[in-house]
Amino acid sequence: MIIGIEGVSCTGKTTLAGSLAERLGWEVMDCYFHVAPDPSSLGRPIATSEAEQLASLAAHFPVEAQRHRQALRAAARDGGVILDRTINTLLAHVRAVGRLQDLNATVTARAMVAQQIAAGAATVPDLTLLLIGDAAVLADRATLRPDLPAIYYVPAFARHFNAHFEDPIGRCVRLDATAAPGAVVDAALAAISLVQTTHARRR
Repeated sequence: MIIGIEGVSCTGKTTLAGSLAERLGWEVMDCYFHVAPDPSSLGRPIATSEAEQLASLAAHFPVEAQRHRQALRAAARDGGVILDRTINTLLAHVRAVGRLQDLNATVTARAMVAQQIAAGAATVPDLTLLLIGDAAVLADRATLRPDLPAIYYVPAFARHFNAHFEDPIGRCVRLDATAAPGAVVDAALAAISLVQTTHARRR
């Protein structure tokens, strides 16, 4: 089983992934930035043209292919794996930056991702857990992360980013990122259990 953890910065993705990994005995696959041999090759946070957005997306594909292979091995070994960000992040970012910069590469970006999936070079999670947080709470948390690009803290960015998950790649469940940590973990485990039960019945 492959679980994706999604959400804008400071929603608690890494914390949730770690808690789930401890409870389930599964490995966590690091996000693109930490897996890429040269993170600067992935492109700038704020693109100024559709061509730049699509070039940045394409630069993520070799890293996605590597993560895909690792995820399949880990899931086969442990019964499951947790991805810190997925291909949905790439599409949500294209959408959010596009809306803020008056660009429109969303349709082409989705087609490019679909090609990677068809080629067996990208992961479609069995379940994506999307962490949604109140803008004021996230802004407060952001003060602890001054290293991140300021655009990630703009409420409009979060709104457009999250809008992608109205039609995500794969199944998605929204979780309240501002709830108590234990409650977030319990809600995530309940969602995972439901999918596991559904898979078991299909077999």
